[in-house]
Amino acid sequence: MGERVLVDTDILIDYYRDRIDLPSRNIYFISTITLYEYIRGTTEPKLAKKLLEESFTVIPLTNKVLLRASEIWQDLKKRGFLLDDRDLMIGTTAIVFKLKLLTKNVKYFNRLEKYGLELYYL
Repeated sequence: MGERVLVDTDILIDYYRDRIDLPSRNIYFISTITLYEYIRGTTEPKLAKKLLEESFTVIPLTNKVLLRASEIWQDLKKRGFLLDDRDLMIGTTAIVFKLKLLTKNVKYFNRLEKYGLELYYL
């Protein structure tokens, strides 16, 4: 059995544009934030939402994710390394649900490795 992987929006866009393949041995998830980011950029949001929900397990923003993201945000702020809130929520979702994150935005998300984020590389 493969890895449990949270797919970031940039990877999702490349996947649906046939720029990359996702190894079939893995189990893939997306966060609610990724779902939102993807469908807002489409001409048919309802259809895109339905397709994503049929193709991936969508992980909602839970209380545990929100609380952990708040703690991480406070620490990042003290250190002067803030992330965009959407990226923080995506990264924290991966941390809380013990998923590896597949993203091209490594230089931003690597700030979360000290909090338990594991990056996944194709």
